[in-house]
Amino acid sequence: MIVNQLVEVKEIQHLNNLYFVLSVHLGPLANEVKPGQFFELKNPAFTHPMLRKPISVYDVNGESVSLMIKKLGKGTEQLAFLKAGDNIDLLGPLGNSFPLTDGQKALLISGGIGYPPLYFLKKNLLQAGKQVWWLHGGRTQDDIFPADEIWTDDGSAGKKGFVTDGMSEYLNKNQPEVIYACGPKPMLKACAEIASRHSIPLYVSLEEYMACGIGVCHGCAVKVKADNAIGVDYKTVCKDGPVFDAGEIIW
Repeated sequence: MIVNQLVEVKEIQHLNNLYFVLSVHLGPLANEVKPGQFFELKNPAFTHPMLRKPISVYDVNGESVSLMIKKLGKGTEQLAFLKAGDNIDLLGPLGNSFPLTDGQKALLISGGIGYPPLYFLKKNLLQAGKQVWWLHGGRTQDDIFPADEIWTDDGSAGKKGFVTDGMSEYLNKNQPEVIYACGPKPMLKACAEIASRHSIPLYVSLEEYMACGIGVCHGCAVKVKADNAIGVDYKTVCKDGPVFDAGEIIW
């Protein structure tokens, strides 16, 4: 079931100058939301921009859904003006979800605003009795949130370097049965190359701009491998994804 209506903001928590967590009351539908899915959001107090913003699910508690948001432009900045009791224009839950495999050991890799969907995924993996190790990276300490291992480009928090450096170090010593990743596309491409060298399945949540959220506008199309004359096809991130097997993507 997908809702397309105004819902009540339950709480808004500002984490720092860039990030905030918005919680909405969704009722019984909250129990159907899965890790990897997203909602399209808009502050109804503003008429421009007209399109909603796609935001990944950060957590679900009871009948409330939380979304971690980074202020990147007008649309997300307008969402930051909301307060408890306000209404928000919401469409979702949309997209597919991360598959839960039979393996017991999972590695999570996130970069920047790729953090939220993996937070919700980790919660579900632990509830399923899986063992999880989580590497999170960002440009600076402002992009950093709790994880098992932290990396920053400038060394302001955790280890200095890219989170994919940490991924390589980890896989040289450990053998998880599955890897999940979300973050900027260059990071995901590097993750795919590393996972392939170690022959470990990798599922990625792609960060494309999803204007409609339902596969109509095709603005979020990505190239995938196909069994046709040219070996290429296109899928929409919002409807066919946002979660894909990394081996399916033409990076």
